[in-house]
Amino acid sequence: MLLFFKCLPRLFRQANKDMRRHFALTFSSILVIGIALLISMLMIVLAWNVSGFTKNIEEQLVIQVSINPTMSEEDIQSLEAELKDTKGVDTVRFSNKDEELDQLIEDYGDTFEQYAGDKNPLYDVFIIELSDNTQIDSITDKISKMDGVVEATYGTGAVNTMVHLFASLRYGGLIFIVALIFLSIFLIRNTIKMTIQVRKDEIRIMRQVGAANWYITFPFMLQGMLSGFIGALGPCLLCVFGYTALYQSFGGMFMSDMFVLIKPFPFTLIISAILLAIGVFVGMIGSYLASRKYLRWTR
Repeated sequence: MLLFFKCLPRLFRQANKDMRRHFALTFSSILVIGIALLISMLMIVLAWNVSGFTKNIEEQLVIQVSINPTMSEEDIQSLEAELKDTKGVDTVRFSNKDEELDQLIEDYGDTFEQYAGDKNPLYDVFIIELSDNTQIDSITDKISKMDGVVEATYGTGAVNTMVHLFASLRYGGLIFIVALIFLSIFLIRNTIKMTIQVRKDEIRIMRQVGAANWYITFPFMLQGMLSGFIGALGPCLLCVFGYTALYQSFGGMFMSDMFVLIKPFPFTLIISAILLAIGVFVGMIGSYLASRKYLRWTR
């Protein structure tokens, strides 16, 4: 271990020398890694914000239970008690049909004022909030079967489609990022392989004079790690400054207050750290695979 640390400065110099000697190959690998990490950064930012959108939508979901108008006051109170005892229900709030009409007029305009008074076709309702909105389907189905319930809804059609679409975007983005990482590893591997081929005579001499395996292979791994690190710097800077500018231009939300964007800090710093870690990891693995295949020997 002591020998390793003593040799470390020379190994760094060797890696730096190889990168300058084979600048075209090194630059191409850095560029490809940078492009791959840039796309990965966009997908990570999108997936993270989409996850926030989904969580925000789920938190705003409530179940609206329409009450049969023939029910007596005692029956309504009994139904309210049954709803409060239902597993997963957090709060139950009663709203009569006049209050529902006033809310409808407030949301959609004065057109609905013609239904005021005896013309009001709406039902008295219970507004239910859940402690865990992931169970909203099963709880809604259970409530809809209770006595005195005309209908129990939470806007299933559009909401479910949106939530499922967001989930698909998250998983699809993750798969795409993994594919880009493997592509970057393959490209780094090819770059290091070509460097090894150019230095094969020098490597052969080092082996003959008794150089250890790690002494020969470590500069290649450093070269790959440095290439990955440098390639990640561009996407990191774009993430920090670009996302901050985007957040400010949108005023912190996308189209409506339902889609609130994640605040730039510390979000962009976390993404940057992830990108740097991916870049170094990709460079290390790619160079390791190349050196393992093309410098394989035993002592």
